[in-house]
Amino acid sequence: MLSSKSIEQISRYLGSNYCVLRYQYIKPNKNPVRGGNKVKLEYDIIAKKIVPDALLWFMEPTDRLNNLFGINMLFDRRYSRLIFECVGRGFDVSNLNRSDIHPHQIIYFDLPIEYGWNGEWWKYAKFEFVSDEIYQASKVVRLRNLKKLGIDASTDIFPVHYEPLPIHTIDRLSEYAELIFRFFRDDYFVVTSTIIGSRFLFWDVSTPSGKIKIYTE
Repeated sequence: MLSSKSIEQISRYLGSNYCVLRYQYIKPNKNPVRGGNKVKLEYDIIAKKIVPDALLWFMEPTDRLNNLFGINMLFDRRYSRLIFECVGRGFDVSNLNRSDIHPHQIIYFDLPIEYGWNGEWWKYAKFEFVSDEIYQASKVVRLRNLKKLGIDASTDIFPVHYEPLPIHTIDRLSEYAELIFRFFRDDYFVVTSTIIGSRFLFWDVSTPSGKIKIYTE
């Protein structure tokens, strides 16, 4: 039960007077409220954010304009496939989940990931990149969505052209992916993550049977 005391406990746990508030719907909803905004941790403010048939998730406060990358990792045991769908700096992976834009980069792996003799996974992976025309159009969509959220931003938050995931970043993601693959036994699931600075934030696991929220590192 939400109370002033529980809000204080959340604030102490996060080490902040703010949080990023997200919603998990427990019943189908044709007009879901969009979460992901930074909200002050005060009972009167949070109480107004409660909506029917949805759980509130209190996440560490982050600035969505500082995202370096957003990545969906799709695991498919049926076809022994792992797929990374990525958006670049200034974007949010929720833009993919709501089908607002196309992925800027897609990486396909076989499962388990093939490394060969010298750890050269890139020899076995397949890469796809969005055209620059579509990338530029995605900036317009992103800025429009931010404006709907009351956030004024300019194209300065984006690189001029899409900058692909660095190899060392994919190395770390693949390590996490292997751990996740061993932990979750579902035949098909998607893990949503965000990279801010040097931090990898994993905050959603979606399966056909439901959702489990996780947050790490």
